[in-house]
Amino acid sequence: MSEVLLREILSEISGIKQEIAGMKQELSDVKQDIQFLKDEQAQIKQAVLETNERVKQLTDRQDNQHAIIDILSSRSIEHEALLKRVH
Repeated sequence: MSEVLLREILSEISGIKQEIAGMKQELSDVKQDIQFLKDEQAQIKQAVLETNERVKQLTDRQDNQHAIIDILSSRSIEHEALLKRVH
């Protein structure tokens, strides 16, 4: 093979190596982005679970308050009826 052809081949190989190096860097960046998204997703999942638990607690508390209001309402009606009988 001629020296000119060998230099062209070497030049082409050098260009391919540079492209591969660029692709490796891009792949590394993509891997970092994926890891960041996974970490962020885990944080969001934890926040959703905590929010869900808090909503359950508030719902339970609200149900309890409704039960108390019903009892107090019944007592108030009973007291009102007693007061009407007394007067």
